[in-house]
Amino acid sequence: MTILSNQRTPWRFLVDPPLSPELNMAIDEAISIAFSEGKVPPTLRLYRWSVPSLSIGSFQKLESDWLGFLKTKSIPLVRRMTGGRALLHDQELTYSVVSSTRDPFFSEGIKGTFYTIANGLIAGLRQLGVDAEIHSPARGERTNRPHPSLCFASTSWYEITAGGKKLIGSAQRRWVSHFLQHGSLILEKSKIENSLLSGNQIALAELLPGLPPTERLEEAFRSGFEAALPISLKSGSLTEEELARAGLLTKEKYGNDAWNFHRETVV
Repeated sequence: MTILSNQRTPWRFLVDPPLSPELNMAIDEAISIAFSEGKVPPTLRLYRWSVPSLSIGSFQKLESDWLGFLKTKSIPLVRRMTGGRALLHDQELTYSVVSSTRDPFFSEGIKGTFYTIANGLIAGLRQLGVDAEIHSPARGERTNRPHPSLCFASTSWYEITAGGKKLIGSAQRRWVSHFLQHGSLILEKSKIENSLLSGNQIALAELLPGLPPTERLEEAFRSGFEAALPISLKSGSLTEEELARAGLLTKEKYGNDAWNFHRETVV
């Protein structure tokens, strides 16, 4: 079915340069708050990381053997507000989506939202000539988790695979009226020697003759989301209020060891 222009919901499209791990997470939360207050439209954001960083899920326990690795390699840690497991962010393109749980395309719980967004991701990958799939475990299938603490060690419902391995991993936080989902497309496997890489992980560079320029990647996912969803993406920027809130969240939460190591918020 062809979607007419007047049937499309306007969304904001943000593209950020590489930023610190604490600022990246703070911006995602600032967008979700602004959206919940009715101050910004639904938003698709694409971003990168200025330094290799380890993120862990909101309720995840930091494993003791990771501490030496983080210290030795001078890798910062950030705790996400979403669930999921640990991921080393290095050579990747990260996306985040903030929208309403009352939108019919996102109203069927976590799995339904994962599936809708997965269609946008798949359409973007196809723009690049990548043959990828939306993972849907067969009934009764047990997910293989050789290291359950790592994001890419296993593939969950409606994540993206290629060649039988995980290409994009995602995590979500859902409230009554809105949600935040973000995820990582691995562009190239990290050159940092570490135990946080999984044999279940595949990088975009392994699927193409060469990595497309950053601008081509961004445009592919913009076009993919517009092809898969009845939305119209308009390039925009963060509001002054979002920027101020992100700065505060960086200082009091995502840049603070109390949150990152112990999940304690600063009053």
